[in-house]
Amino acid sequence: MYLDVQDQPEDDEKILDVAIDQSLTAADLGMNPFYTEHHFRGSWHSNPMQFASYLAPQVPADCYFGFAVLSMGFYHPVRLVEQMNLLDQLTKGHALYGLGSGFPGLEPAAMGLSVEHHGSSRAGDEALEIMQHLWDYKNGDPAYQFETERYRGTIVKRVVPAPYNKHHPHIIVTARRPEAFARAAENGWPIFLGTGQQGNDQLLIDQVSAYRAAVMAANHPQEIIDECLRWSCYDVMNVSVAATDELARENAEKARADRNAMRDVFTARNARLADAIPVTEELGSRQRGASTGGALIGSPDTVARRIEQLSAWGINHLLLRFMGEWAGETKSIAESSMRLFNKEVMPRFKDAATLNGSVAVPAAVD
Repeated sequence: MYLDVQDQPEDDEKILDVAIDQSLTAADLGMNPFYTEHHFRGSWHSNPMQFASYLAPQVPADCYFGFAVLSMGFYHPVRLVEQMNLLDQLTKGHALYGLGSGFPGLEPAAMGLSVEHHGSSRAGDEALEIMQHLWDYKNGDPAYQFETERYRGTIVKRVVPAPYNKHHPHIIVTARRPEAFARAAENGWPIFLGTGQQGNDQLLIDQVSAYRAAVMAANHPQEIIDECLRWSCYDVMNVSVAATDELARENAEKARADRNAMRDVFTARNARLADAIPVTEELGSRQRGASTGGALIGSPDTVARRIEQLSAWGINHLLLRFMGEWAGETKSIAESSMRLFNKEVMPRFKDAATLNGSVAVPAAVD
């Protein structure tokens, strides 16, 4: 999630090396590197699947590569399915594709999308529906035609390669609106949990409970239920682990200050693009001083207790952003936090069983 404070052509190699180093460190510590997608900002963001393909031979075989999220409306659906399926094959099914609409501002306009088409989520919704048809399509089926505001196509032969996983790769969809939430459950798609509800435990519990109930009511085969419950993902945007709670909080504030300094540079640089990119809209509540997303800040014991609580509510999969800027002044904070999490927190959950449909989710927070 790089803010382009170093944005000249001669900076690109350095920033790519930073991202490679962070990715390999995470993989060596038993974590699965996740990438976002942005354009005109950060030299690996614009093609995260190609970046992951470069790294795949360099990480342990059991490592997954994740994307949170690929901006579906920015791709021709056939090309996106081809690329996703190919990386799924090359990693032997170890790719996790978060799918969403992407940020507003400069990016949709550059991709030829109107504000209404992108901002209403129509572009993403249409893309996901078409992609589902492409994964379903078999040789010999009647021709399938599609047309959106931006793309069109006629399909008379299956997309190749097929995904490594049955039917389609592992996908995790954004689901902010009730209809998207219901569609995900009906289609057996994992979702990003807590979207728009970070910091409110009761709303998170309600969402987990409702999603699990909807998945079970859809009468999916057990393998689809397992897929939904394993990979539905809760974002924890602020992670700082240290020997004591006090030190973890101090490190978090240092990391936040470093991030805010980068935001100041980013905002000032992009002020000249105000007509093309609404900076305040894109950054939203992440503007200076804001703390967004769930948090895991504290000693290993404190952090583990919170993870145990999330697990009891039915959450299997956490997407963690360790505070500290790998390209800034606080790399050591991020790296030490990752290493302590690996040494003191992860082993406590090594033998934890993946939750299934029988787990009861509490109705309220104490």
